[in-house]
Amino acid sequence: MLLRKRVWDIMREDFASVREDASLADAIRALIASRQKHPDSTFVLVFSKADRFLGVVSMWNLVQGLGPCLLRDTLLEPAEVDWDKAFAHACRSCANVGLMDCIQVDVPVIKPGDTLARVLELFLDYRRGRAVVEEGGRIIGVVVLADLFQEIGAQLGA
Repeated sequence: MLLRKRVWDIMREDFASVREDASLADAIRALIASRQKHPDSTFVLVFSKADRFLGVVSMWNLVQGLGPCLLRDTLLEPAEVDWDKAFAHACRSCANVGLMDCIQVDVPVIKPGDTLARVLELFLDYRRGRAVVEEGGRIIGVVVLADLFQEIGAQLGA
């Protein structure tokens, strides 16, 4: 199965993406929209203004990018603060930060004709459960661990 099936059999052609000048809020919105169709989506692809693939920003990267800003005001006296309003305000102000400081550029790249064994090998080597599918210099899809896991489960009759 891992040598017979190919990336094109399991890749997702629709994926969340933003431009390099997007804010963290833009990336969060794109990811939330993507999760409507693919609840296991955890990342957004980042492209240059010239449509060149630059990397990904994961859900974890987004939280890391927002964290310091969100935690900055936690030293306020609890009696003096409406925490719901303070958190909402912090989220809005912190989310306008640019995302290029959060980007992961070391992303596995695979071809549509690669075997699923190659995908598994890359996931293990990179210790990440995602790869982008490139053909003719363009990103045409993504494969995530859930896709590969589903295929393995199907072969086991699960």
